[in-house]
Amino acid sequence: MFKNKTIYSVIFFFIFWININNAQQIYIESGFENAYFKDYVNNLGENTLDLNYPKSQQVFIETGIRFDLNFRSDRLWDKKWNFFRFRTKIDAGFSYNNYKINTGFYGGNVSIPLTYNLTYVGLKTGVNFSIINHREYKLYIHGHLSYDMLVSGSSEYKDVVNDIYRDRSLDRTLLRYHRGINAEYLISDITSIYIKYNIADSFKEKNKDTKIKEEYSLHTHAFSFGLLFNIEQLRF
Repeated sequence: MFKNKTIYSVIFFFIFWININNAQQIYIESGFENAYFKDYVNNLGENTLDLNYPKSQQVFIETGIRFDLNFRSDRLWDKKWNFFRFRTKIDAGFSYNNYKINTGFYGGNVSIPLTYNLTYVGLKTGVNFSIINHREYKLYIHGHLSYDMLVSGSSEYKDVVNDIYRDRSLDRTLLRYHRGINAEYLISDITSIYIKYNIADSFKEKNKDTKIKEEYSLHTHAFSFGLLFNIEQLRF
């Protein structure tokens, strides 16, 4: 699944560009997240990673735009879609993420500590659907796709630090799917606040940036706080 990342990336960028042109709100978000390599398989088809090390919480930031799902009112089937129309928000944004992944490689029965320090910038777009839709407070479930690009990275193993970005020993691009829940509260006609819980996984594929035939999924958990600004109220 998703073995040809290029075609899906093109689709992603097309959807992202459409979303930017419909902005009604701006959001700014920050929080903490941890990460690990899920379902790792080396070139021998074995999982030699030890995932029992403590997860490190790192700060991330995200900003972008949001708008209502909008159907043309002159379509005959509009009314039956109103339930979704008034409860659905589309968003698109940019993220900056640092991950410190504490893991280890098994050498026989011994786990040797290994630490990754990774920095990604990403583009993200998706859907928020409100299961509670009061005017002042809302509870959403959400699903998103993101395109994440590695901009720096290092690994430390047996007191030796390697530049994995320069060595291309880790995939430089990831396509990830996100899901979670967020609660929003209206402060004024211009400003809202929200909290969010998010889980994300990259689509698993063989590492194409190196000769090492590894497979893995980057798995993250995040908890964040954000502000929403209604830019339609600010337009003169």
